[in-house]
Amino acid sequence: MNDILRAIRDRRSIRKYQDKPVSRKVLERIVEAGLWAPSAMNRQPWHLTVVQGRDLIDRINVELKAAVERMPENRYKAMVGNESYHVSFRAPALIIVSAAPNASPMNEADCSCALQNIFLAAYSLGVGSCWVNQLGSVCAEPGFRILLDSLGVPSGNYIHGVASLGYAADDANPKVLLRRDGNVNWVE
Repeated sequence: MNDILRAIRDRRSIRKYQDKPVSRKVLERIVEAGLWAPSAMNRQPWHLTVVQGRDLIDRINVELKAAVERMPENRYKAMVGNESYHVSFRAPALIIVSAAPNASPMNEADCSCALQNIFLAAYSLGVGSCWVNQLGSVCAEPGFRILLDSLGVPSGNYIHGVASLGYAADDANPKVLLRRDGNVNWVE
């Protein structure tokens, strides 16, 4: 099996990380992979915001919890409100993938392709990753928007996903789940 197919098969979401930073050089390689993702009509609508540092990521977590609490309806209210919840699973780095609403009619799909490249590149470099969705649910909430502005997420951009990145803890132990049967139909 070639390296790409092996990475697709073997990569797992990591939800427990070592307290060890990911170097800028490694993060730059991961970001570059995201930028080379396919996009509809090659519009490349994404904007990547790389966030590093425990204090800053902890602040994002606190502000996310507060924003969800301020919202009368939020599908993540129970999850984010849990005392043990942490937006990055305590990873030392995040890549926020966002796009302007009018950048492309395929923003969500295009940003998802960028995220998949990010996850596969991270895996190939020995870095664990996990897709985080909760920030998208609060990116227009005024109080949280102030934080996003301070991070350099372009004003008005919608967050389509976040990659938490770090080195997997020894006991991270992600389960290998079998693929479901019946998801393929062959027509000849």
